[in-house]
Amino acid sequence: MDLRRTMMILAASSLLLAAAPAWSAGQTQPAETAARPAAQTVDPTDPVLTFEHAWKTLDRNYAQFGVKHVDWAALYRVYRPQVTPATTEKELWETLLAMLGHLNDEHVCLADSSRRVCAGQSEGRKADDFSLDLVKSTYLHGKFTEALGGSFVSGWLAEGIGYLYIGDFKDGLDPIVTTIDSVIAELAGARAVVVDVRNNPGGTGRAVEIVANRFADRRRHFMSAQIRYGPKHDNFLPVDYRNMEPGGPLRFTRPTVLLANRASASAADSFVLAMRVLPHVTVVGDVTEGAFSAQFPEKLPNGWTLWVAFKVVRDHNGVCWDGVGVPPDLRIVNTPADTAAGRDRVLEFAAEFLEKGAPAPQDEQAGLTNLKTSLVEAYTRDVTGKGLEAAIAGLEQGRKAQDATHFFSPDEAMQQAQQYLGRKQYSEAIGLLRACRESVPELAATYAMLAQAHLGRNEVEAAEAILKQGETVEPMFPWEQPQIARAKTALRKAKLGSAADLLAKALAAGGIPAADQMLEDLLKRGEGGPVFDESDFNALGYKLLQENQLESAVYVFEKNVELYPGSWNAWDSLGEAAAKAGRKERAIEGFRKSLELNPRNKNAQAMLAQLEKEQ
Repeated sequence: MDLRRTMMILAASSLLLAAAPAWSAGQTQPAETAARPAAQTVDPTDPVLTFEHAWKTLDRNYAQFGVKHVDWAALYRVYRPQVTPATTEKELWETLLAMLGHLNDEHVCLADSSRRVCAGQSEGRKADDFSLDLVKSTYLHGKFTEALGGSFVSGWLAEGIGYLYIGDFKDGLDPIVTTIDSVIAELAGARAVVVDVRNNPGGTGRAVEIVANRFADRRRHFMSAQIRYGPKHDNFLPVDYRNMEPGGPLRFTRPTVLLANRASASAADSFVLAMRVLPHVTVVGDVTEGAFSAQFPEKLPNGWTLWVAFKVVRDHNGVCWDGVGVPPDLRIVNTPADTAAGRDRVLEFAAEFLEKGAPAPQDEQAGLTNLKTSLVEAYTRDVTGKGLEAAIAGLEQGRKAQDATHFFSPDEAMQQAQQYLGRKQYSEAIGLLRACRESVPELAATYAMLAQAHLGRNEVEAAEAILKQGETVEPMFPWEQPQIARAKTALRKAKLGSAADLLAKALAAGGIPAADQMLEDLLKRGEGGPVFDESDFNALGYKLLQENQLESAVYVFEKNVELYPGSWNAWDSLGEAAAKAGRKERAIEGFRKSLELNPRNKNAQAMLAQLEKEQ
């Protein structure tokens, strides 16, 4: 796997992802997620071990036991006796799903190599009450516009009534900004608009806010979120308050009908939460799916994947709709028979509702409460506008004031710090991470990121001291321990040097014979010598590959699989280098070995199919 994709995987399995607002949005592939160490066992396929691992993972990380009044210990007493060493895979699968079903959560799922089943009430429901093709062929007048691969469709339902369908919120933020601004300009002359998110499966929270802001009349609070973090079911990080506010060059604030159905899920759920606080918006259709929490994948001992929801999301009134769904203002639903007959009664009602005269604005005063200002956003602005020292001073003043108008979100702080680290703005990252450590000292990943920032400034002693402090903190998420381990490896490299760096110098100076001698000497030095790190060797190999030094690149990748024979990524990289060097047989061997270690490696699957076809 190339260096760029390797770094993307490391970022996805770290504490935070760049995609706001969740720490983990579900993009991490299960096979690439570091599994939490399980209890020692002879047989990893033991059904009892898998059941225990699944139950304990949810007990440790699931966020909604309290809001859903679920007695998780009681469920253990019911389902644990049903699993024995003799339990079959089919029986274990059914038992786990039966237990998970009590959580009624579409973001708690169980997956194997061929299926993924979630534990919410919408699981298995057919999304057959809506047809976009029907809307385009029957209800849109004249030409309509499609953008982002058909994710956005806009046009006119009748004279003066515009239409916007949003199929998902999964495209990049910049393309979504460009698209929604274009749509708002196209529909600017409408007296009313229908926005349709039926069958929208979700996407990113930041994309939701970008689109909703184009309909905002003023700043309004629409949602709050808390992340479960700690061994007890009621251990949560401080509240993150989400607001919408006018954005973009143009806004549409005239009468708007928002259409939703049971298949409006995840980020689409959040979009409905945002739009329903606007006085000029009426929600029509059915209850949404009700799946708000971010989720992460946990590898179970038998190879299955458990997806865990780790947030509690509430609307502007403090109500959690997870597992229930956001109700419409006016409920009307299509039947499969309606769709099959070429009718969309929901859309017909929306158009008639708007044609009969502008609906009266709704009372949405509740959205004007809890309008707290993010101290992280203020810090980011101050870094740019006032300088780092003023930004740090303002952040500290705001945190100490603890007033009702500001809030400090560790989630938001860590995401912004991650961006600073990526841009090598180490001092800016340190300012935020120190505040995060002081506000939430139990957050384990803070120490790893702080150490990384200090190492970026060549402050080795400071990094070492930070990691020492972090040893007293218990990591709660499965990706934190590997993140801390990487920080410790980086610290050792800062003190002892990198074996891959020395190998690169030997290659440059004397070619492969000199590199062989260097590697032999380094291995003899053991733990006290320069640090061996698989990712360093991988990066060196791709650097040589990009420089078209094919023989040296293959050499480095060969040494990497010798050093790390259990790494699917090392074998995948060797396959790519060997293929580029024209060594097809060795490339095939590399990809086959990679797939043996990770059957979900799509790159190896595609490359192997191509190479075998060429033989």
